[in-house]
Amino acid sequence: MEATAVSLTRTVLDGVLGSAGTAMADEAALLLGVRREVGFIRSELQMMQSFLRVQSSATRWGADGGGCRDTVRTCVKQVRDLACDLEDCLLDFTLHASRSRWLRWGPGLAARHRVAGRIRGLKATVVELNQRNERYNVFAAASHHGATPGEEQHGHADDDYPRAQLAPGSERQDIERAGEMDDLVRLVNKMGDAWVVSVWGMGGMGKSSLVRMLYNDMALIDGFDGRAWVTVPHQLESADEVERRLRKQLGVARDRSVRAWLEENRCLVVVDDVSSHEEWELISRCLPANGPTGSRVVVTTRRDDVARQCAGDVRENVYELKPLEDEEARKLFCQKVYKDAGYKLMDDMMEQASRILERCRGLPLAIATIGGLLANRPKTSREWMDLRKHLGSELESDRDIKRVITSSYDGLPYHLKCCFLYLSIFPENHEIRLTRLLRRWIAEGYITKPRDMSVEELGRRYYNELISRSMIQPSENARASMAVERCRVHGVVLQIILSQSIEENQLFIMDKHCNEAPQGNIRHLVVTRWKKNEKMASLNLSQVRSLTIFGRCPVSLISSKLHFLRVLDLEDTLELENDDLKHIGELHHLRYLGLRKTNISRLPSSLENLRFLETLDVQDTKVTQLPVGITKLEKLCHLVGGVNFAKDLAGKTRKNKEAGKCNGDPFETLADLVTGCYGYKQVEPSCSCCTCEFSVTAPERIEKLRNLQVLGVVHIARGSKVAKNLGELTSLRRLGVDVDATEEVGKDLCSSISRLVHLERLEVRSRSLEFLKEAKKAEEMPPKHLLSLRLCGRLGNLPGWMDRLKDLAKVKLIQTQLKQVDVEVMGKLRNLTLLALWEESFAEKMLCFGEGTFPKLKLLYIEGMENIESIQIKDGALAVLEKLEVKKCVNLDDSKEGLSLVLVLQNLNELVLTSCGDKPKLEKELQKQISGFKKRPKFITGKSIVSRS
Repeated sequence: MEATAVSLTRTVLDGVLGSAGTAMADEAALLLGVRREVGFIRSELQMMQSFLRVQSSATRWGADGGGCRDTVRTCVKQVRDLACDLEDCLLDFTLHASRSRWLRWGPGLAARHRVAGRIRGLKATVVELNQRNERYNVFAAASHHGATPGEEQHGHADDDYPRAQLAPGSERQDIERAGEMDDLVRLVNKMGDAWVVSVWGMGGMGKSSLVRMLYNDMALIDGFDGRAWVTVPHQLESADEVERRLRKQLGVARDRSVRAWLEENRCLVVVDDVSSHEEWELISRCLPANGPTGSRVVVTTRRDDVARQCAGDVRENVYELKPLEDEEARKLFCQKVYKDAGYKLMDDMMEQASRILERCRGLPLAIATIGGLLANRPKTSREWMDLRKHLGSELESDRDIKRVITSSYDGLPYHLKCCFLYLSIFPENHEIRLTRLLRRWIAEGYITKPRDMSVEELGRRYYNELISRSMIQPSENARASMAVERCRVHGVVLQIILSQSIEENQLFIMDKHCNEAPQGNIRHLVVTRWKKNEKMASLNLSQVRSLTIFGRCPVSLISSKLHFLRVLDLEDTLELENDDLKHIGELHHLRYLGLRKTNISRLPSSLENLRFLETLDVQDTKVTQLPVGITKLEKLCHLVGGVNFAKDLAGKTRKNKEAGKCNGDPFETLADLVTGCYGYKQVEPSCSCCTCEFSVTAPERIEKLRNLQVLGVVHIARGSKVAKNLGELTSLRRLGVDVDATEEVGKDLCSSISRLVHLERLEVRSRSLEFLKEAKKAEEMPPKHLLSLRLCGRLGNLPGWMDRLKDLAKVKLIQTQLKQVDVEVMGKLRNLTLLALWEESFAEKMLCFGEGTFPKLKLLYIEGMENIESIQIKDGALAVLEKLEVKKCVNLDDSKEGLSLVLVLQNLNELVLTSCGDKPKLEKELQKQISGFKKRPKFITGKSIVSRS
């Protein structure tokens, strides 16, 4: 996998060359007395860039590469390390160049000599490297071997051939394994003292997919009072996390033991991915010693011995999942390549497909990976034959199938290799949020800004392509929606890239099992499962580019020693304190600061020193005020804070409001009453505790942050000029505001929003949203190309401009109190694919979806609507709906009138009816209706959270 070093180095150089060629940098070079040296390094880097581009195409050598492979591998690693050192130096150089006046006087003189000396030293190192490569004829050998013959003849190297528009998440990777499914059902239903069934097989065999089918089988789960699915986190140190997840999914009260609850109820529990005997010992503490009530546990694992242990050494309860049969393998292959499992291959294509599948040995992950690779290539027998030759000995020998995954990795273009390898930072079974990943890629410089799109849009293309190639997998939740917002790396694939990252000295994982300093430099440091006050080994942090914490952050780790740190990701870090960030202002090269879901309540004022910061994420923290100097961060693109817009937002707000009233705030109560009766014009609402806690106060002079693309959720107070000045942030693509809606503020906000021509997602929260209906002129209406709209607050009726948003794809509403006529308006939005009607968003007793309405809606969520008694679906409505979810509608009629004519939804894949009280007649009617579907959808009732009486 020498391509790794090539792609990483190429990525580094793309960023270096731009920073060294500005007029400001030339002025600084003159001041430092190193103008010639900087010019020399710049030219050398350009030559390195060309050399590495050739090597990126030459990584497909087979045995024909000869002895030069090791030589070139060594060379590119040396070039990579040198390029990183050069970039570190030039980053310092650029930093000082931006304040060249400082270099002329006082303390700047010392920095001037230090940077100049380092540049001269690196020039000498470049010269030595060139001389060494000449001695060993490395460049000549590389030029001789170049690209593979297949690429020369067909001219479709990864960088050159066009790719179709990708649609991730639109395909299912589940395999119809009827025989295995029947076997598992029989084992689960079998009575006896042994109540654990173990499913085992090598990584990528499809164990979790098969058990998921079992878990969602309505005929099976009808016999259980509840069910739960737990994917084991690694390394598992105690049973607490497993017990917490079981308690949440089964609805066990806090004062009860999960184990005791399971002994009294008949439940189905899935424990996915048990990796060791020790893990099972911990997990089994949450489970009863046997199944007196007929409960069943299904365990998946990669190890036969662990499977036998889990099943209590009852061999007949251990089920080995074997490779796919030829026909099933062919169906999966066609599904991945053609998006059609029943596709009929021509004879010449069938021959090549059979030869490829023969080497995959029925492993679903290997088939899916290669199928994903072929999906993006011309579908000809010659192309498939060339791919088979490219895979070489990995497909033509009897080696471990992991070699196939390695070969698929090697087949990625250079720009995807570095992005994919970066995923080794995240632990196994960790769901990676798309925005988190994209912004980290951007901060690392892995995505070069294109001319015709934003960096984030290009990053999404990279992400989607990795999904289409089956290199990463969309999460289960993501598959239920159209947008794949979260992903994970399969365990087998993760082990491959993890070992490669460590081998290349790019990644070092510090945990309790590994506390020794590595040889060489560390570029990416991960600290996992660490005790806060535990002593760490002495590490050289001077070269670290990214620091990621999973668990607790060691004391004093965040310090000025992290001089070249670009990414500081502390998301979900436990016990993080404000004092842990006291040195944050000394990390001058920081581009990404992630503090989401931590206990941080205050940001240090020194944050204003981070002039290169691009992302500041304090969402779901206690931060409500930003430092005064935040407006000095002119490169800031993503400023994210407040509480995320979710279906429980209204509940959180209400609890906070009630807490404020209990503390004796009569004016708050009166303001609520009058505002609810008359709207915002009569009473100017105060800035309540609930408002302030769920957003961050927008800084004055926010218009100075001209590069902002994402802003929210920010609180706009009465008398603030922020609402008026937001219109100057014309690069904004996402905006979220929480408004004290006086008439003047509301008018200014509408005017500003209308000027944000690139805006794609708008979120507005206020006790009263009446001001949105006052926008009747074109210069007061939102941009007509808006894609997503989120509203929280009393509205009564939709604004008149709603029907002009022809591109609107997603609408989420909370407490809007809309009426049937408003539903009809939304039903005419021709591109609407997702509609979420959450708590109190609809005011009438009957919700009706009329004939021909919502022609493209795929996802419909109805939750927390206690007033609704009937949901009517007319013939011809919701023609392409795939998921219908109804929750917490307790007054829904327990009859066919409660949710009528579901049978017209012939594209439905999933129907959810939970937390609506006891509705046996309605459930029976819905079951009857969907039983006649050609493709029977999943029907999920409340058994996963409410036990049957």
